[in-house]
Amino acid sequence: MRAWLLAVVVVAADVVLFSRVSEDPKYTSWVTQPVDPVVIALASVPAVAVLVWRLRAAVAAWVVLSVQDLLLTCGVGTRPVLAPMAALYTVSSRRTLPVAAGALAATWAVHGVAVAYEVYPLPAGERLLDGLLIGGVLVACDTAAVLVGRWVAGARVRERRLEASREAAITAERRRIARELHDIVAHSVTVMVLQSAGARRIMVSDPAQAGAALRAVEDVGVRTMAELRRLLNVLRPATEMAATGRGPGLETLAQLVEQVRTAGVAVRVEESGRPAPLDQSVDITAYRVVQEALTNVIRHGGPGSTARVGLHWAGRTLEIEVSDDGAGTPSHPAKGMSSGLGLLGLRERITVVGGQLVTKALPEGGYRLTATLPAAAAPPNEAARPQAPARASEPPARSAPPQEEAASPPGPGRGIRPRSDAAGGDPPEGGRGE
Repeated sequence: MRAWLLAVVVVAADVVLFSRVSEDPKYTSWVTQPVDPVVIALASVPAVAVLVWRLRAAVAAWVVLSVQDLLLTCGVGTRPVLAPMAALYTVSSRRTLPVAAGALAATWAVHGVAVAYEVYPLPAGERLLDGLLIGGVLVACDTAAVLVGRWVAGARVRERRLEASREAAITAERRRIARELHDIVAHSVTVMVLQSAGARRIMVSDPAQAGAALRAVEDVGVRTMAELRRLLNVLRPATEMAATGRGPGLETLAQLVEQVRTAGVAVRVEESGRPAPLDQSVDITAYRVVQEALTNVIRHGGPGSTARVGLHWAGRTLEIEVSDDGAGTPSHPAKGMSSGLGLLGLRERITVVGGQLVTKALPEGGYRLTATLPAAAAPPNEAARPQAPARASEPPARSAPPQEEAASPPGPGRGIRPRSDAAGGDPPEGGRGE
């Protein structure tokens, strides 16, 4: 309804302002016979429907209105101006720049006929001056219609790009949250399942050991809730966000290692080179790399496996290498919890911070994961510090695996796997999906 009302107003303004109904008597031109105003109004009515139609077919509507402009000008002395301008604006705002430029040039030609009609009956002295004046006004109006149309078209493009960037930002944030939830929940639940399963099996024969396993489950649950609370606080608006502190990083690696050891996996931590400062995002990523790798050792290697975690500092690079010997007994409940998205999310996280990930199945059994992360340059007062010697963290005596699990044969997928050396590639067929 609004489009029809606007079209009626534009056509009525054309009839009143730019026709024989209100023209100066000296502009009689070549239309010598007087035309009834009713005829002029009826001849202009089709332009109303065309103006509404221009929103669906801009170029076709502009062509129809331009032809009608010529016919009315030469036939009855009505010289529409606003309707062709509206059609020209629509073409400019909804079509490409070459199409808009062609329509503008053609509209100038149509209005040139209108100018000729205006100045035809004038004396030679006035003809040039009035022609330049009227033609200049029409050219300015037509050009303004095209410029406004192009500005509106550009605004639409900018709005679409802004919307696309918002969608991309939302998608990236969803992926980040999904990775965080996976890293927090997958490791903790795996450890808790193994500990609770072992406690259930030895609850009667060794209540003390079962109690220790349940206390480990409780500790892991408390730490997991703290991490989930930190993640949920990040999702709140700034006005509601509490102080969450720094997320997990390499400084909390010892706690992670202890959790894995309580699940029956021996872990040896080695570090070489001079540590360099890490950005918070890189520090969290380094922690998640070790966490994901050790979680996969628990799932696919099981109690009795031995894992080695290597942190190798070299200038502005930190190389993290986590491998296991594949000598454990996999827990079937733990293996069934794999989502297959762990390594995929880890690659995305590493790529975001500018690192690389390489995974490889070892011929002698086991698996190796190597991540290379960027480290910040050492501050000036650290330049003279001597390089730290390689150090190792020897594991304490690990808890024995549950009795029923110890007799289970190694699960499928723990044999020799095809190599996947391409950084950022998909895990090999039958390999560890997390």
